[in-house]
Order: sequence, then structure tokens, then C-alpha cells
Amino acid sequence: MIESIKILEIIDSYLEGSDKFLVDLKVKPGNKILVFIDGDHGIDIEDCVELSRFIESKLKSEEEDYSLEVSSAGAEAPIRLKRQYHRHIGRMFRIILTDKIQLRGQLLRVEPEGIVLNVQQTTITDKGKKKIQWVEKYYPFEKIDEARIELSFK
Repeated sequence: MIESIKILEIIDSYLEGSDKFLVDLKVKPGNKILVFIDGDHGIDIEDCVELSRFIESKLKSEEEDYSLEVSSAGAEAPIRLKRQYHRHIGRMFRIILTDKIQLRGQLLRVEPEGIVLNVQQTTITDKGKKKIQWVEKYYPFEKIDEARIELSFK
């Protein structure tokens, strides 16, 4: 079986010094290798093709059979790395915190240890009416269980 550490070393050597980075690597039974990449300015199909060719050039298929898929992390995939947040400033997110609270908000800033979202807050006025306002809230990375970009087709 192909070891993931070997694939990781190949990928790291290729991506070193670029604005591209590895988001996830899986080596499944039967040597099915799945590589998910992203970039500070996004990823296109050519980026995936070039990395795939590079990995293939370093692996010897005559020694061990494998299948290889290289793709972008995808818009629907959860954000896994702090580095991924930066290019999504201004977009709406759905967040699940470690205490299972779910929220929705617009990403305003990325700070060294967390993110700042503009979230909807509902309060009840003295007259019993709902008042909805947007407030800035800070969420440390350690308290975020899952973060996904909310896709909009408007």
C-alpha cells in the first residue's frame, strides 16, 4: 500500500513557495489517492492537472497500482485551514461551534486566533416586538467545529 507520508512529501515539494496549499489527503484501500488543494487566489483545473502529473512522475505505477484524483477543496466543502478564510472575506458563512450552536454571518475579518463575523441578533423590545440588528462577533478558531461558505445564486 502506498503510504500517505510519501504522497505528502511529493505534494509539499511541488507546492513549496507557491500560493497553493494542501487541504486534505486521503489514501484509501486499493491505493485510491485523493488530493484536495486550495490557493490564496483560488484553484483552477490546470493547477489540479499539473499537480496530478507531478505526483504521477514521482510514483512508479509499475511497482504498485494506484488511482489518483486531484481536485480543489470545493465550494461546498467545509473550511479546514485558517489560511482558507482570507479569500472569503465578505462572504456569508454557516458556522457550527464546538458547543453545537449554529449561526450564520458575514465574514468581516480574519485575525491571528479567530474570525470576526457580522451576525444577526434578535432582541425583544420593551413593547414586546422583535428587533433584529447585525453585530460584530469574534469566534476563536478553537471554538469553531465546522465552517462552510453559504452559496448564493442571486
